[in-house]
Amino acid sequence: MSGFLGSGRVYVNRKVGSVYQGFVPIGNATKFEIKENSEKKERISKDKANYGSALNTVFIKKPAEINITLDDLDKDNLALVFLGNTSAVSVAGSTVIDEAATGYKDKIFQTAKRKISSVVLTDAAGTTTYVLNTDYAITDAELGLIKVLTAGAITDGQALKIDYTYGGKTSNKVAGGTNSNIIMKVLFDGVNQADQTKAEVNVWEAVLSPQSGVDFLADDFTSLELSGIANVPTGGTEAYTVELDVTYT
Repeated sequence: MSGFLGSGRVYVNRKVGSVYQGFVPIGNATKFEIKENSEKKERISKDKANYGSALNTVFIKKPAEINITLDDLDKDNLALVFLGNTSAVSVAGSTVIDEAATGYKDKIFQTAKRKISSVVLTDAAGTTTYVLNTDYAITDAELGLIKVLTAGAITDGQALKIDYTYGGKTSNKVAGGTNSNIIMKVLFDGVNQADQTKAEVNVWEAVLSPQSGVDFLADDFTSLELSGIANVPTGGTEAYTVELDVTYT
């Protein structure tokens, strides 16, 4: 017999639509907790002889609670806490002609593409060409940010057209808020540091939602928290299994 001081790796297999996508490790998980829950029902006496006493007490089983905390912020983990989906972005550089924009003095507008160069800015009719660093300034070429200068000839609410060349871009994008919850299988491959025995936990169907936001300006490393319940899947007999002293031969 031994105490339990756990280490291990957590894998998740997310369900998208009706299809599980395969297990991936979620990185450094600082908490993986399963908590059984029940609801107490009591019949309380109103009789003067034993007023306030419990005549019957019944505990009704509730779904087990799953809590996961992690601090690796890759695209897949962010998609979990943002209730979103991921996609790969790949844009090849090219040129844009007559992109519409609206200018306001001392304000910035953004082009549709990024890493811009060879900018030509005109009025909507194309009859007036505005002068860089006199009528407007490119404040961030990579983000495609253009500022209308106060002393320039562009008026507030001016309809504009812009020609430019843009560079290529690759990224991993998370589209947030596209799901109401996250459904996934969870696998814990653990080791009891007290005696170096192996432990394995399988949650067959966890329904989770984020319990914390993502502070992109936090003073310390950001943690992501997920919480939810463990379902008994269709055709299954239990919500999860815990195996200790696992040995493979």
